Amino acid sequence: MNAQAEGTQAAEMRSGGSTRTLRPNASLSSQSRTVAATLTLPVFAAMLWFAIPRGTWPRVVVAFAVIALVGAVLSYLLSRVRIVVDRDGLLENTFFGSQRRISAKRIASVLIVPVYRGQSLDTSSQLFAFDASGEPLLRMREHYWGTEALSFVADAYDVPVTLSDRPLTRGELRRDHADLLFWFERWPWLGSLCIAGGVAALSLLLIALMSSQALIVG
Repeated sequence: MNAQAEGTQAAEMRSGGSTRTLRPNASLSSQSRTVAATLTLPVFAAMLWFAIPRGTWPRVVVAFAVIALVGAVLSYLLSRVRIVVDRDGLLENTFFGSQRRISAKRIASVLIVPVYRGQSLDTSSQLFAFDASGEPLLRMREHYWGTEALSFVADAYDVPVTLSDRPLTRGELRRDHADLLFWFERWPWLGSLCIAGGVAALSLLLIALMSSQALIVG
């Protein structure tokens, strides 16, 4: 669907048209499953290869089942994420299941900013909606929701839409819009520390699974 069609639908909604439900890019779920399978299946296959002769394979199977269950729960939570747009406002269903209603009367302005992806020159747009006092109400990322969804929300209400004249770096995004960022985006060093801790914990778990004598099958 092109930008003109998106603008037409948004105009129809403002005049009393039907509700529209926006969902994250369908490719996100399949990409996440592909990455998870690529990272985990070879590791568990290698672990089983060494664990079966030792008789420690039950723990490997249990660990794989737990990780598969966690992946299924995450996929389910992702499937529930959506933004319902109607002329009265927005209803946002978040990843963790909470709901947040944003009245159309509160939305006073929209800002669309291209943001550099990492250290490359490629950019991905982000949409920010603010109330009259400048308080941030909503953030949408292009790579997560898609270009069409951002365009639709930008045109859904009769408010000024500002397009940034230059892309922002991650540092500038943290400085200017910290209230709308996740905690690991506001403090990237803390996010890196958590990732390192998770990798260390997983490494210890793998060592325990390979060396433990519990659950040995003779």
